[in-house]
Amino acid sequence: MSQVVDQKKCVTCGADFSVFEEDRELLDKMKVYDKYDIPDPIECWDCRQQRRQAQRNERNLYPDECDKCGKNMLSIFSPDKEATVYCPKCWWGGEDDPLDYGREFDFGRPFFDQWKELYHEVPRMSLIVLGEQENSDYAHDAYRLKNCFLTFDGEQSWDCMYGETFYKLKDCMDFLVASQCELCYEVVNCSNCYNSKFCKFCKTCSESAFLYDCVGCKDCFACCNLSQAKFCIFNEQYSEKDYKEKLEEYKIDSYEGLEKFKKEFAEFVVKQPKRAYRGVKNEEVIGDHIDNCKDCYYCFDCAGLRDCRYCTNVVVGANDCMDVDIWGENMNLAYNCECVGAGAQELMCNYYAGRNVGNVYYSAFCWDSSFDLFGCVGLRHKNFCILNKKYSEDEYHELLERIVAHMRETGEWGQFMPAETSWFGYNETVAHEFYPLDRDAVKERGWNWMDIPAREFAKQKYEIPNAISDVPDSIVDEILGCSECGRNYKVTPQELKYYRRFGVPIPRLCYNCRHYVRRRSKNPRRLWQRKCARSRVPVWTSYSPDRMEDVWSPEEYVKEFF
Repeated sequence: MSQVVDQKKCVTCGADFSVFEEDRELLDKMKVYDKYDIPDPIECWDCRQQRRQAQRNERNLYPDECDKCGKNMLSIFSPDKEATVYCPKCWWGGEDDPLDYGREFDFGRPFFDQWKELYHEVPRMSLIVLGEQENSDYAHDAYRLKNCFLTFDGEQSWDCMYGETFYKLKDCMDFLVASQCELCYEVVNCSNCYNSKFCKFCKTCSESAFLYDCVGCKDCFACCNLSQAKFCIFNEQYSEKDYKEKLEEYKIDSYEGLEKFKKEFAEFVVKQPKRAYRGVKNEEVIGDHIDNCKDCYYCFDCAGLRDCRYCTNVVVGANDCMDVDIWGENMNLAYNCECVGAGAQELMCNYYAGRNVGNVYYSAFCWDSSFDLFGCVGLRHKNFCILNKKYSEDEYHELLERIVAHMRETGEWGQFMPAETSWFGYNETVAHEFYPLDRDAVKERGWNWMDIPAREFAKQKYEIPNAISDVPDSIVDEILGCSECGRNYKVTPQELKYYRRFGVPIPRLCYNCRHYVRRRSKNPRRLWQRKCARSRVPVWTSYSPDRMEDVWSPEEYVKEFF
């Protein structure tokens, strides 16, 4: 742990938090144009992340019509919002010039008020789609997908359904944080797995089910903490013949049998030692679910980072970044951003910016070789713009110096866009998923809330067969009701094909409630200090001290299980 150089109290929630020497070193390295200092954060890590996530609706989709071509489309913006929304094809078509919405900076008003007006006026994409998609109209936050349905925050995958945060998948369904997997069902934080189901935190496993923290296992069932194992059940070794015979005893092809076994396996897992943090090929890191990282602090669900702090879901590499949620890929010097990457350099307080952009600050949806932008929305191939107004290089820098001074006086400099500037109700955003609040608490903070009219859902009349082998093709015509939220859902023909292939029963939850179950199976993005249950050395871990699991240091865990 590095030296604490200041102890602060969060201006939002009142929690105490520390500023470390490395924080200031990285902020100094990120100076805007090597000239303008970035101040210490004034909010704790949770409130900083919550503020960024309050801008992003990831999973709520609405039917709408493109305001450009008039065609029907799906949109992350509900029709009642007074927004100009284009389908991705029209938005990327480039017929409109976002510079037409440019305006002068008013030094008599706070910057965020002016930015919100511009942000709410410029036309926006109905779904965030980068690159060509094929037969993937029901995918948001997507890049180069084929035959994907109701997937979010994913790229370069095909024939996948009902998943979030993924990379290079094929024939997978119901997943959360997965990369380079094929034929996988109900997996969480898995990579390089094949033909496996109900697996969590596994790597390079195949032909298996109900694995937890396993590496390189094949033909294993209901195992935890195994490495390079084969023909094991509940961590016991069997011959191939006995393994197959024993496997017949577990009837997970029926709904009742599956639910009963889930409880049995959970009771087994909780008694097994837990590694303090999950990750491989790391050096000097503190966090959880991080791979191939070096000199990183308080990072979660990341890979390929160097010298980064407080980053989440940056899964394809970044250097010298701090307080970034989502993306990466050859990205450098990004601070306090949401959804940025693909060659992006020197960014601060941006929401969706990428594909070889640089020196972009306080902007949203700016792409494709855009440089030297401040407070802009929807620009591509542009430079030296402020609030979507074009300037000469000298004019740009002269005006920017005055704006930075103005924002220092208003207390806005270095802070991400406030939640009240968001297009979405707090309960529509990712922030509500990680930091749930009720309507009164949201309104008290002055943030937006989406009032969803009460709706009567059709009562399910169809009785779903217990075993998948008894499910007829005609189930695709039935209207089902989620046992958790009551919403209606249907089983598509492609979905039914997967259930039969995986030998699992029809789920009784809608796809959204299944997602929330997966999300709850992950530890919180928070760290505590505990003592290794074996060596008693202090460790940082996402297992809180009040939990019953035994936590082992990485050294003890590797010594025992690898």
